[in-house]
Amino acid sequence: MDTQPKSVTDVNPFFTYILGFSLALLVYQLDWSYLYPEITWPVIIFLTSTFLISGVIGLYIYRKKVLRFYEFNNKLSVMNWVIAITIGYMLNFAYAGRIPLFSIVNNDDINYFEFGIPTFYVILATFTSFFTVYLFKCYLVEKKKKYLFLCFYLLIFPILVFNRGAVILNLSSMFFVYLFSYKKNKLRVYLAVVGIVFAVLMAFGILGNIRTSNQIDKNGTQELSQIMLNLGEAKPDFVNSAIPKEYFWSYLYISSPLANMQKNIDGRNIDYSASNIAQYVNGELNFDFISKRIFSSFNIVKPDNKLIAPFLTVGTVYSTSYSYLGWLGMCITFLFLMGVTLLYLVIMKPRNPYFSTGVAILNTFLLFCIFDNMFFFSGLSFQLVYPVLLSLTTKKAVII
Repeated sequence: MDTQPKSVTDVNPFFTYILGFSLALLVYQLDWSYLYPEITWPVIIFLTSTFLISGVIGLYIYRKKVLRFYEFNNKLSVMNWVIAITIGYMLNFAYAGRIPLFSIVNNDDINYFEFGIPTFYVILATFTSFFTVYLFKCYLVEKKKKYLFLCFYLLIFPILVFNRGAVILNLSSMFFVYLFSYKKNKLRVYLAVVGIVFAVLMAFGILGNIRTSNQIDKNGTQELSQIMLNLGEAKPDFVNSAIPKEYFWSYLYISSPLANMQKNIDGRNIDYSASNIAQYVNGELNFDFISKRIFSSFNIVKPDNKLIAPFLTVGTVYSTSYSYLGWLGMCITFLFLMGVTLLYLVIMKPRNPYFSTGVAILNTFLLFCIFDNMFFFSGLSFQLVYPVLLSLTTKKAVII
């Protein structure tokens, strides 16, 4: 193997941040919904400024050759970990008294936000996601089919919990690991991933229609796709087109966060008091499972963001920051994201056996900031902790 792999650009998290928001802006221009406000120049200028800063940092990281993929033998007892994860989910299913996927099929009323054993489920779910990505990396390096089998076995659990978001985040991180490890011409990879993405988005739309129908049309009086078209106020240009109606879900989910951010910025008054600053720090720059407990202790409720529709609830990483501290809050949040990303790359050296897994998750972290504050969302951000912890407890790995 080449002992000095070349630095890469396609898993550079700073460039991934730019890619995510650029894609959202592009999809926004399709103009398929009456719900969307017009993007204003201050928003465009802000996003463009973040692109420039992130691009400069990304170029610096590339020139310093920080992002290099080394191949390592696995040193973990993967079967023991997989068995422990399986037992953990069995305990959570027993605690909840149900398996959410089967409850959906049976049209039962369930609350998705109250599943599992408090705290324990958060740790279990985040570790499972990290370990799924790690097993996929092991397969790419060692070509042992057992790693691939165990990887897809672990993907069954977020499906059983009916957590579509977790499945997509895991697949995204697995893709970035693959991209990181691939040494040949990547044009075929990019072409293949376009087809895969469209297939995943179609499946995402179908599941979304089923879930929505289960929630608001239990008697099945409407066509599955028609429900979402009505809720999303689809324009005739889309309704009358040959585009599969399931893709309207993807359009809304990819671009509506920008619409919500714009809606939230329009006409909101900002309070710069010390109390509001403290709430911003806890609410935006902290893990959710810690932040929520602090807010609960002081009977504090996070501000409600303005939304274009009640069922479209996310507003990019910046929307709530604006609710707290306006443009200042958005700027601080951006600088915080850049700082966390840089610090992580400093801590996780390329010759660390968990570096590639951590970088893949970090790319997903920055990519999905288009939807929400991914640092606050511990379901993704806390996955970044495990490569660091395992690095501290693992003996020096062998480079293949």
